[in-house]
Amino acid sequence: MRFRHSRKYGKTPTMRTLIFSLCITGSLIINHGAQAAESTEGLSPLDRRIKIENETRFKPFVLTPHKPNYVLPYTYNKYPNQAPFDSNTDGTLKNEEIKFQFSLKFPIADELFGEQGTFFFGYTNVSYWQAYNSSASSPFRETNHEPELFLTVPNDWKILGFTNKINILGISHQSNGRSGSQSRSWNRVYMDLVFERGNFYFSFKPWIRINETRDDDNPDIEHYMGHGELRAVYATGKHTASLMLRNNIKSENRGAVELNYSYPMSRRAKYFLQFFDGYGESLIDYNARVRRIGIGIALTDWL
Repeated sequence: MRFRHSRKYGKTPTMRTLIFSLCITGSLIINHGAQAAESTEGLSPLDRRIKIENETRFKPFVLTPHKPNYVLPYTYNKYPNQAPFDSNTDGTLKNEEIKFQFSLKFPIADELFGEQGTFFFGYTNVSYWQAYNSSASSPFRETNHEPELFLTVPNDWKILGFTNKINILGISHQSNGRSGSQSRSWNRVYMDLVFERGNFYFSFKPWIRINETRDDDNPDIEHYMGHGELRAVYATGKHTASLMLRNNIKSENRGAVELNYSYPMSRRAKYFLQFFDGYGESLIDYNARVRRIGIGIALTDWL
């Protein structure tokens, strides 16, 4: 059986087309810091990123990264979520798949409060590709789209030894672009407060879900995704490690943990290792536990 054009799975591009797209996008993303790198010596990793973005975000042929951009050619998920799919028509999911994320932003308005404050549009794409599942025509199992509008304001408040460097207020729509029983989406208003202390960075991101005005595809998503997340990043020398935590803080406890580690491969890319355990890695899996480990290449990390 062939499912290349299945409405439940995404259409599969050729490997040549995908690699070409990854290379072009990656070169544009990475190029955002090349012209400013020489002027950032002595700055902290966060200040370095801010300076590079400020100096390059209005330049042509430069795409500014938002969240990390990476490709994991091999991931292993201990608990593939077969429930949303019909094994008779869609095939059986494999544990192994490719995962990649592209995340970009660009400024819409600048210097909104004197010389401070920038209004951004951001877009993040996360895809899960059953590339090694040839019996099901190697379909894209899930793709999540997340456009955002957000305002960033720098700050320098001191709190318990930390410096509050950036505050963000935004609105986000996240969807897997499907219809019927596999449709998943939600809208949120969020804040993101970013703190710095030496080589350690901490982000507190609470959110409020905007109620749906039509039939809700996933009315219980907050029971699994909670109302916010914490992220810690440690960047020193060539090493960058990050930890994300979510929890619904209920008696029927649901949550998630994500660990990332990157180390330079070259001036243009980094080795990238990711581990995820919990709920909400993707929208189709928001109510199913995932335990995944993957290895690949990061074009950009948090810092």
